[in-house]
Amino acid sequence: MIGLIFYFFYGTPWGMISNKNKFETYLEEKYNQDFTIKKISYDILHGRTYHAYAVSENNPKVTFHVGQNLTSAGIDDAYHYEMWKYQAETEITPLIEETFPDKVNHAVEISDFLNPGITNSSNVPNYQEMVILEIGIAMDLTEINEENEETELRKALTLLKALNEKHLHISHFGISYKNKALQLNTIGLKSVNTYLDLKKRLIDYK
Repeated sequence: MIGLIFYFFYGTPWGMISNKNKFETYLEEKYNQDFTIKKISYDILHGRTYHAYAVSENNPKVTFHVGQNLTSAGIDDAYHYEMWKYQAETEITPLIEETFPDKVNHAVEISDFLNPGITNSSNVPNYQEMVILEIGIAMDLTEINEENEETELRKALTLLKALNEKHLHISHFGISYKNKALQLNTIGLKSVNTYLDLKKRLIDYK
């Protein structure tokens, strides 16, 4: 009885082994490369489905989810998403760190796909033409004042120009300072040409 209760909540050993093999076969057939299933789990709350984390031998730094889809009764994976996120972070992070070496933190996130259907294929193009990004920089230790305002805004302008040269799709760009914030959406980004354009969009924290 105890064993049955355990299997009900945590899945069966044979279920773990069977689905691990299915996930591995699915990934290798879809992408034509070798993958390793690192961790598999059982989700009782979402249809008693099995899920795992996987790593491609071609891209060992990228860990992604693969698992059963309750709706389609098939298998889904997040290889495209995690690859594109890794590519974006790897390319954009050095630009941010060079421009804002005194930042507290930053984030480069994917907000949407430009062509969602491509995630069903084996093709994984470069992130630049595939995703819409949100970029945020925390400058919480820097207080904007009359002496440093132009300098800080010119830094932001330098970064925006570097990002624009990469032809990225950005839905939101933000910098939070100790006492002010800079928030730009897609339309706002297109209208920025000088640091004075950024000054108009600098807002006070309330």
